[in-house]
Amino acid sequence: MGRQRLQVLYASLVSICFRSIQMSQFKNQSAFKLSLYAISFTSLFAAYAAVAANATPYAAGLAPEIIVNGQSISENHVRLMSSGFAKDKNGRPLNSADALAAARAELITEEVLAQEARKAGLDKRPVVADQLAFQTREILSRAYLESYFEKNPITDATLKSAYEFNRANGKIVEYKLRQILVSTSGEAREILNKLNSGTDFAEAAKQYTQDPGGQSNGGDLGWFRPDIFVDHNFTDALPALKKGEYTKAPVRTRFGWHIIKLEDSARQVTNAEPYDALPDNVRQALRQKTGQIQIETLTARLTANAKISGASLSSAQGNGKK
Repeated sequence: MGRQRLQVLYASLVSICFRSIQMSQFKNQSAFKLSLYAISFTSLFAAYAAVAANATPYAAGLAPEIIVNGQSISENHVRLMSSGFAKDKNGRPLNSADALAAARAELITEEVLAQEARKAGLDKRPVVADQLAFQTREILSRAYLESYFEKNPITDATLKSAYEFNRANGKIVEYKLRQILVSTSGEAREILNKLNSGTDFAEAAKQYTQDPGGQSNGGDLGWFRPDIFVDHNFTDALPALKKGEYTKAPVRTRFGWHIIKLEDSARQVTNAEPYDALPDNVRQALRQKTGQIQIETLTARLTANAKISGASLSSAQGNGKK
């Protein structure tokens, strides 16, 4: 059940798909462009926000609903299991009562089998213990981040202060961009070789990019605001580019591998909306970006202090203090 809950909590991760973004529409009204940015870039950090939002209901569901040979099955387990019973074996939709009944029956079956497995010592078998360790790692890592953000919340006041400072000091800028998005670094490098040999960027985007909008408009992103784009790996590549240049190495983000071309240099956004006028989904994008920075800073510090080794590693990453 831990694995099943993780699948629910990390739903935003597996649903990420950059190709769903209609980049060609970024040229429309600024408010609509802002909404598209925020809607499209759900991420790991949205998943953790969902965890935090659901923490209280989950805690309230710890009471046992079923007891099998003295072992309790919580209300949470029943509810989570029922989410997997939307349809019966014939594909017909189940109502909530039937789904809960099916979940209870399945959990009872699993519990009696699990109890027999423990009696037989199967939980001590290396392969089984390895699978349990995998689940435990995921659950504990999530729990640590929940705890971290409880102690270090991202508040609306903090987001507003940072945004308004940038707005008041002319720090909100936009770049006119094109991009080519592909699934692997190998594909990206092959395309870079073609571009370096003289292939037109827009024509290459029409042929190779995996963003449907880019296939029709040559990868044109229009004027692009990095301050409300979640993945900083993409935006970090922009300041080094000069007008007409493209990135000489593929840029990796959670959406794939990008080749980015600067069509026109950065310009100040003089009519940026005040924070209070931003749509809720844009504020959420700012929250996610702040969360991304906090998590990456945290995990980089922890990794740097860890002793890491392994035959599959080219070098010990983050060789830390003993």
